Amino acid sequence: MFPRARTEGFTLLETLIATAILVTALAGIAQLFGLAVRTTRESGSHSVALLAAQAKLETLRSLELAYGSAGERLTDPALEASPSRSLLEDTADYVEALDATGAVVAAEDGETAFIRRWAITPIDHEEPQAAVIEVCVFRSPADGLTPASAEACLATIRSRQP
Repeated sequence: MFPRARTEGFTLLETLIATAILVTALAGIAQLFGLAVRTTRESGSHSVALLAAQAKLETLRSLELAYGSAGERLTDPALEASPSRSLLEDTADYVEALDATGAVVAAEDGETAFIRRWAITPIDHEEPQAAVIEVCVFRSPADGLTPASAEACLATIRSRQP
């Protein structure tokens, strides 16, 4: 007859297989952790860009675009039509440099993390009763970037109020 096999402990083969499974699982978890860190960082960047775009949009929406008591048109100078390429390139009076928190900084400070550009487009150039306001925030540097590659872009229509 055959000698009785030991039933205590693990064989070397079982230990090697268990170790291989454990190493494979830990490698997958490490990759997921790295992906989670990167995604969280990008999400924070997108959030700052979105908040910066929203803040500028709300600032522009709050400016006067109305009629006076005598029926005259009242328009804040900041709501005058912008140059056609103001979302595509840095245009004076339609661009701001932002730091990593979304605060406005001087472009030459070297702290620029984002570039915020905006455009004001009257819907009817003959008798502008409404205007489209667009705000886009890009990662710096933003040279050559279009609104399609922006971190965040928001738009609204503002109409003249009586």
